[in-house]
Amino acid sequence: MAQTATAPTPDELVRRPDYLRLLGLAGALGVPISLAAFGFLAAVHQLEHWAWDTLPHALTGGTATPWWWPVPLLLVAGLAVGAIVYTLPGHGGHVPAGGMGAGVCPPPELPGVVLAAFASLPLGAVLGPEAPLMALGSGLAAWIAGGLRMDQRRVAVIGVSGAAAAIATVFGSPVVAAIMLMEIVQLSGLALSLVILPCLMAAGIGAVVFTGLGAWTGLPSAT
Repeated sequence: MAQTATAPTPDELVRRPDYLRLLGLAGALGVPISLAAFGFLAAVHQLEHWAWDTLPHALTGGTATPWWWPVPLLLVAGLAVGAIVYTLPGHGGHVPAGGMGAGVCPPPELPGVVLAAFASLPLGAVLGPEAPLMALGSGLAAWIAGGLRMDQRRVAVIGVSGAAAAIATVFGSPVVAAIMLMEIVQLSGLALSLVILPCLMAAGIGAVVFTGLGAWTGLPSAT
């Protein structure tokens, strides 16, 4: 009677050469993803300055932002996000009502997520950049992994690692990013023991790159 092969344990999987290559790829992706996250946050910062300082001063001729200024900004943000959600795939990003565990952002949905973030974050309609940053990191990583013809499981691992690299740019710490992603990873069905090392690798390199860029340009590494 033929014996069925037992599935390898997580400890056995992490010692395999293909897992070590996956770990190296996660670390390498930490550099471009942190650069993309830096550019995203820098653009949001500049748009905020324009929307809340430059534009109202130019329109009203005063030196202070009028008390009623948030009303038209929120109206514009709502109309812009609504148009993006209606016309582009992805619904503008993860819907909080769906709970945690949104998974890796599919690359075709990434443009809509980024545009919705640019329409809402600088105008005060959204409080923090964490969700679009995670979508940006996971979507870019999944797009690169898909181009390397990886299977869906490896694409998922690389995607979560990309999200960790992007979110580490906000907190300035890879440990905080990895802890934040633990619950999301567990809900996604991936083995936490297989994902945590690539997440720490990508987040660590991303945090170092972002910290260096912040010191060079003056953009703070934490918000």
